[in-house]
Amino acid sequence: MNEEQLDRLYQQIAEVVVDTIPEEWSKVYLYGEVVEGAKTAYFYYYPEGSDKPIYSHELTELFTISELEYSEKWHRLVDFIQELWRKFKDNGQESWTNFTMVLDKIGKFKIDFNYDDLSNIDPHERKTIWKYRNLGIMPKSNSGKKHLEKYLSRLE
Repeated sequence: MNEEQLDRLYQQIAEVVVDTIPEEWSKVYLYGEVVEGAKTAYFYYYPEGSDKPIYSHELTELFTISELEYSEKWHRLVDFIQELWRKFKDNGQESWTNFTMVLDKIGKFKIDFNYDDLSNIDPHERKTIWKYRNLGIMPKSNSGKKHLEKYLSRLE
């Protein structure tokens, strides 16, 4: 696989995320997922000087960002993520199902790919576990708590 193409895609993904955030920030945790017939992305970021993360899909409620503007950026982000997935597939590499990219404000990033079969895992359950593992966020809903309890019991 062409390392230059990969670097360009990582850069494009990061640029869309950074362009979407309307304030100074210190760290971003991005979740991207591509499985047959479905794709999604969301991120949480920490505003500069804060230890409380902001969820990307709440930006239009918290800031003066139009739904249309946010939607366009989100679709561009998902398109880049799908293009990244296709690059892996086209080059004969095992297709990942999701990844977590962690960005910091000085431009460093880390990416972890996951190859688990997600077909039998509820999207709410995946998100609950991802938030717990990456951000330390405990679920508030009863269903989220049950998902997390099930996940933690499997780890024991």
